[in-house]
Amino acid sequence: MKNEEIASQIKFNSKKIWILVTILAVTIFIDQWTKLMAIQELSAGPAIIYLGGLFQFIYAENPGAFLGMGGDWSRSVRFVVFGLFVVFGLIVMLWSIVKKDISQFDLYSYSFILAGGIGNVIDRLSHANGHVVDFMFMDFGFARTGVFNVADVAIVLGFIIALIPMLQSKKNNEIKK
Repeated sequence: MKNEEIASQIKFNSKKIWILVTILAVTIFIDQWTKLMAIQELSAGPAIIYLGGLFQFIYAENPGAFLGMGGDWSRSVRFVVFGLFVVFGLIVMLWSIVKKDISQFDLYSYSFILAGGIGNVIDRLSHANGHVVDFMFMDFGFARTGVFNVADVAIVLGFIIALIPMLQSKKNNEIKK
């Protein structure tokens, strides 16, 4: 490897680590801060409704995963599945981000997914019953979301970013035809 290639790789790696750490720190901080605010401001009161019910702040404790799946499992099973397995997956994802040569889209995508996963694992490990604090809800009239949090938004954002190159590739293939 030439000196220029080594210097370029080191520069990308330091840039990659800076992007990763920034996304993790900012996202996890906002997630945990908003969850603390939800506990303090929403847990003892009614929902706060905006835009005619389109957007609502409502306190919920979710013992399960997406849309409450697995919430009826025992605490120990939830700990293994939503705690240990998820932590293992997050470690593998972090290792992949740091050690593999990945695209900018993958870097941002994986970083947001990792940050959201860490935010929700912090909840599971810090609350006595292993729940995640959720506090946002949207009702479009024809469709509703489940109650969610900032970590969930980060995970969804990460998946959306991951789709962009695939959609661009599909569009380019259609143009070539």
